[in-house]
Amino acid sequence: MSGVFNALTTAVSGINAQSDAFTNLSNNIANSQTVGYKADTTSFADFVAGNITGNSASQAESNTVQAITVQHVDNSGTATSSTNGLAMDISGSGMFVTSKPTGAGTANAGVTNFSEQKFYTRNGDFQQDKKGYLVNTSGYYLDGYMADSTGTLNNTLTPINVSNIGFKPTATTTMTLNAAVGKLPADSTNYTPQSYTTAPTTTYDSSSNPHKIAVQWQESDTNPLIWTVSAYDADGNGTVSPNSYQVAFDHSGSLASITDMQTGKAVGSTTAGSAAEIPVTAHYANNEEQTMTLSLGTIGGTSGTTMVTSNNSAATNQANPLTLSGTKLTMPATTLGTTTDSRQSYMSSPLTVSSTDKNGTATNTPVAVKWTQTAASPPTWSVQAVNPYDGSASSAVQMDKAHSVIFNKDGTMQSFDGQPVSKGSPVTANLTINGSSYSLDLSNASLTTGTSTGADTSALSNDSITSGTYKGAEIESDGSVMAQFDNGYSQLIGKVALTNFNNVNGLQAVDGQAYLATARSGTPKTGFVGENGTGSLAVGYVESSTTNLTGDLSALIVAQEAYSANTKTVTTADNLLQQTIAMKQ
Repeated sequence: MSGVFNALTTAVSGINAQSDAFTNLSNNIANSQTVGYKADTTSFADFVAGNITGNSASQAESNTVQAITVQHVDNSGTATSSTNGLAMDISGSGMFVTSKPTGAGTANAGVTNFSEQKFYTRNGDFQQDKKGYLVNTSGYYLDGYMADSTGTLNNTLTPINVSNIGFKPTATTTMTLNAAVGKLPADSTNYTPQSYTTAPTTTYDSSSNPHKIAVQWQESDTNPLIWTVSAYDADGNGTVSPNSYQVAFDHSGSLASITDMQTGKAVGSTTAGSAAEIPVTAHYANNEEQTMTLSLGTIGGTSGTTMVTSNNSAATNQANPLTLSGTKLTMPATTLGTTTDSRQSYMSSPLTVSSTDKNGTATNTPVAVKWTQTAASPPTWSVQAVNPYDGSASSAVQMDKAHSVIFNKDGTMQSFDGQPVSKGSPVTANLTINGSSYSLDLSNASLTTGTSTGADTSALSNDSITSGTYKGAEIESDGSVMAQFDNGYSQLIGKVALTNFNNVNGLQAVDGQAYLATARSGTPKTGFVGENGTGSLAVGYVESSTTNLTGDLSALIVAQEAYSANTKTVTTADNLLQQTIAMKQ
């Protein structure tokens, strides 16, 4: 009699098992068009109840069957083309790392607080939401490594955001000088040596940090066609090397040759039409080193850097250097910066001061005045006398003490070393140059109330691109998320992260084609695309569902027949029980 009851129990377990199989099959079929969906299969296991006696089992008391859902997360679906430019298919192993915002409804509210829980998915159909995050069709936010303002990638996973992207100026590679540095004298044996100093040009290093470079020209006192050229950091925070070249002009005012004064060797060619270029290496205070080229034009050319004939006048668009009268140095009328900006700096054009010691030895010392803003409100600046070619005070150039200047809102000088400054009154500092005492008149310095000092218009320019309008983001096959600008340039926003597992089929499935890490899956191994055994990205594609409709529909028929057979067993067992009960009637 127990066998009938056992058969009934076994048949019921079979019905339940086939119901589970039917559930898996119907779920696969329903998600046959779901991006990144991983189809499950059903495996069956039997359970035997009995006692072990010696080396053999006693007669089984009951048998049942259980359906086991088998995940196939490691199966890859077909890559399907998408019109979404931010869509991605992983070619090979790996999963996208994603996050969910915290709190109910936060995604629609634009809140950018995210749970620390990470979700893993192959659904790469990402689009930009209104806050600039990349969200897939299941509501998961793509994680990656964001780049900082210098373009350096952080090592912390965070949801990728592509909004409010500003253009970072490109690194300067070439500075170009277009100027007539002086006039050819009528008498080459009797002339006053000329000098020419460019207004600074704002260059940018590889991290898009701004710097100011200027160039000074000094005519030889023995040959009017020979000039010494020196570049310097007009911020006063670094050095430029080598900073001394000799440039020769021909009698028509065209460039003839360039010589490195440190080595005595020619720089470039003296053939007409050859590029006239000087290599420049800047060493900045932020430990950045930058190699650039100073282009003067061409050898024998009539444009670029020239000297003018006696029938023309030399260019006047140069920075005003300090002037020297006896032992008094005067800073000309100079706009240091604006009343609204912060972290500004300014350096005057170099002035060479000649002095003779007690032994009759003559020394030429370059001197400049370096201004550095120390506070924004009120606008406060420090003043220092420096050697412009090393950016700091030297033993040859010493100011009596550190001076501080505060400016009014209208840009005029308010106080000097804490003492009020009235209009027209002198503002003087004392300094020593090679042991000799000098006074320095600073009363002509001021600020502008505008947004720019207007010093950008200069004979010295450079090839940095400083502005661009953000058009949108694109993703490259290595996972780089690039900002695209209307000037044709692209810049790194961040990089997509991919994760791999030792047992990807041990992940726990959750809603939206996503999974959680478990003890069975192992810890996630996260990194850049291609690391930790992950594949590459096919951008503009999505991964199709792994559902095999033909196979699942066939399996559905088999499950249906098996279900019906189990119900037949129940019916038969019920008939046997009814007949057994009828024996007593």
